[in-house]
Amino acid sequence: MHFTKMHGCGNDFVVLNASEVEGADLPALARRLCDRRFGVGGDGLLVPAPSEVADLRMVYLNSDGSSAEMCGNGLRCLARYARDRGLVGPDELTVETGAGVKRVWLRPDGSSRVEMGPPEVGEAVSLHGYTFLRVSMGNPHAVAFLPSREAVEELDLAGVGPLVERDAAFPEGTNVEFAFGDGGEGIRMRIWERGAGETLASGSGSCASAVAAISLGRARSPVSVALDGGSVLVEWDGGGTPVYMSGPAEYVFEGRLTGSSVRA
Repeated sequence: MHFTKMHGCGNDFVVLNASEVEGADLPALARRLCDRRFGVGGDGLLVPAPSEVADLRMVYLNSDGSSAEMCGNGLRCLARYARDRGLVGPDELTVETGAGVKRVWLRPDGSSRVEMGPPEVGEAVSLHGYTFLRVSMGNPHAVAFLPSREAVEELDLAGVGPLVERDAAFPEGTNVEFAFGDGGEGIRMRIWERGAGETLASGSGSCASAVAAISLGRARSPVSVALDGGSVLVEWDGGGTPVYMSGPAEYVFEGRLTGSSVRA
């Protein structure tokens, strides 16, 4: 079984060919391959599959084997992978996701701009000493703003992230973002991802945080979202208009899985 390791701003994925995993136990495969000690290592597993409503369908599983409706960084990686292997055209494609069909515009360097769809901004909720704004990008997010960039850097994310992710206020779990914005065109954000833990970046999390920042007057569009692994650009005009995200998608390495071993 051939695999490709890719990342978007350090948010990394194992990409598999759909024909090679037909009938496979994908949750078990995700847990095995995404293990950073005994597998390839990754935040999630990606498979470009056939679609009846778009150019292809994104099958995405978190590193714990759970499925997720949407993954923005994974979407960019999947689009580049599919373009480079001739599965889609060179410039533009549509991708079926659990959060609807998304349109991707590919650039020659492998980066892309993605139409993420309109967000849904919900009510604020106070939990574990923080106030979170609920934002849906087709998947759930809880965004809290801290008083300074230093507070974001110093936050014990591994301590508070799991508490919020599994809080009863979010019956299906949630992605958790902590951010700082001073009203300009940039914010700093860290994320605890549902089903994956702390990651270096999140595309949908970046969009949710930018939407929250714009809604609360903590940033203005376009918003450069600084993440632990890089940055993405998020555009949103407010209201029911779609969110657009631009960012990189990079190859790390390729290899072949044979039996219980991984060869790179």
